[in-house]
Amino acid sequence: MALSKKVGFLSTASVGGISGSVALAHYLSSGEEEVKNVIQKLKKEHFTPISEKQDWETMLVEYNKQKGVQHARFINSGADATLEDLKAACEQAAQEDISNSRIYSKFKRWCTIPKTILNHLSDHGLHALKSGSNDVSDKGNWEKLKRSYLARDMNSIYQLRDKLKQQGDESWKLLQSECETMSKEKSTDVDFDFSFKNFKEWCTKEAADKLS
Repeated sequence: MALSKKVGFLSTASVGGISGSVALAHYLSSGEEEVKNVIQKLKKEHFTPISEKQDWETMLVEYNKQKGVQHARFINSGADATLEDLKAACEQAAQEDISNSRIYSKFKRWCTIPKTILNHLSDHGLHALKSGSNDVSDKGNWEKLKRSYLARDMNSIYQLRDKLKQQGDESWKLLQSECETMSKEKSTDVDFDFSFKNFKEWCTKEAADKLS
């Protein structure tokens, strides 16, 4: 049976939490052919829609921290949103066409269980290099990535290029430090997708293994 291109997100989970969550879990585990909808895309990108009351309440706190910030929330407003406001906005966003990237980004930011970049990396089956301030076990890989960053004249990590040029033999630690900071960013942060792309390219074993 073909699936609709627009599937309900909250359904009865908005009220009771159980039946809607079960339906969503069934959809995510089903063997139906691929279709272009929000839930299918979330699954591919390793995000989990919120269903539990406690998770909604936690997200609402983060959501209301952005009140008054232009284009940060579903509706620009200087007032606090209620739990029902957020749920309704997520429900409506779930019905939008998948090509609406602006709405999808907000849906992913505000309607899924938050995760850090490090968590998200693990969900993709990738491995972060060791980033503790005193950990030198991955020094060789950090140095390879640092050289590649400079050779490509990159500046995707804020001001890192100039800092690397000014430092000596231990400059790889600057990249290591930046990666450690990025690893803690959350999916509720506005630059999460950009930072995750950077992290995959400059902070992982897989990226280092591609370099000579």
